Amino acid sequence: MVLMLDEDESFSMQAYVTSPGYQSTVLRGFITQQRADGLYAAPLLPQLFYGASGSALSTWRQYLPTSGSQTILSRSGGLPTLPREQLYWRKIRDTAPARTTIQPAPQRTAINPMLILIPVLLGGLIYYMMRK
Repeated sequence: MVLMLDEDESFSMQAYVTSPGYQSTVLRGFITQQRADGLYAAPLLPQLFYGASGSALSTWRQYLPTSGSQTILSRSGGLPTLPREQLYWRKIRDTAPARTTIQPAPQRTAINPMLILIPVLLGGLIYYMMRK
């Protein structure tokens, strides 16, 4: 199974430990980052996770001090993090171009010239008759 985690996504892995000791748990997958030009992915590294002790891992191998059910790998709100330059980012998907919809121009209603001419003529006629 391949794990795909967004860079700000939280993650935790629970395990039942039968006895204290060293354990290697290797995750296969990618951390993803949305940028303006598309979606980028980088391989998961142990430095991107906290171990059972609560400190950031440096390798996939860690010492599990107690037995029982516990969180052996975790990531909270994008922490821990690595500088962008330390990860091998590659573009996996272009950003879909924004859809542009062409709206038709609003239809102009044709004005009948007679609707303007009649009131003007009537107004002129009334004005002329009132002057006399």
